[in-house]
Amino acid sequence: MKFWLLKAAGTLEDEELILENSVITIGWAEFPDLSGVRNEAQVKKIMLEKYPGMQEERSSAWTGEIYSFITKIKKGDFVAVPLKTRNEMLIGKVTGDYEYRQISDFIRHIRSVSWSKTIPKGDFEEEYDVDLSSPETLSLIEAGPEKFLEITEIKTLGVLLEELNFTLDELGSLKERLLELTYRLAETEEISEVRKIAAEMGKMLKEK
Repeated sequence: MKFWLLKAAGTLEDEELILENSVITIGWAEFPDLSGVRNEAQVKKIMLEKYPGMQEERSSAWTGEIYSFITKIKKGDFVAVPLKTRNEMLIGKVTGDYEYRQISDFIRHIRSVSWSKTIPKGDFEEEYDVDLSSPETLSLIEAGPEKFLEITEIKTLGVLLEELNFTLDELGSLKERLLELTYRLAETEEISEVRKIAAEMGKMLKEK
């Protein structure tokens, strides 16, 4: 399981589309279907056919990013996508292999994702020591198991059981308190006391 930073979104419309369609894209919509690509050399050949004057260093870097998007990102990996129109990061889990499917003029090379949350860009940069202004489109983020738990809000079975037990204890206490108030309500005939008990019961239920 890996955590990727992907800085490719496009316009506001494209950002809305990746949210609505639950996908990520690497851009390069002018490239054909890359499903048959087996190595970086094939990607580089397509790139240089499109842009024959491109510098070697740049073409190699971009080729590596495209190939990683197609083959190295795996289902179950996590991805962070900075939005260009908002000061937020989208966080999601990759759920599908590479597909060539036109969603917009910009979005054709895609991977399916399940979006889980957004966080402020500043918090993300500080937490993961990344620079969102760097030129790379796709890069790996260094993250240990504890960081994965924080960023994705995934909880271990032990933590879930602890939270469940705590909730059940709270519900048990609430039930006992409500029963106690119910008995008091049944025993009193004073209107003022009835109103007081009813108000207390209403307050307890609202808080839960």
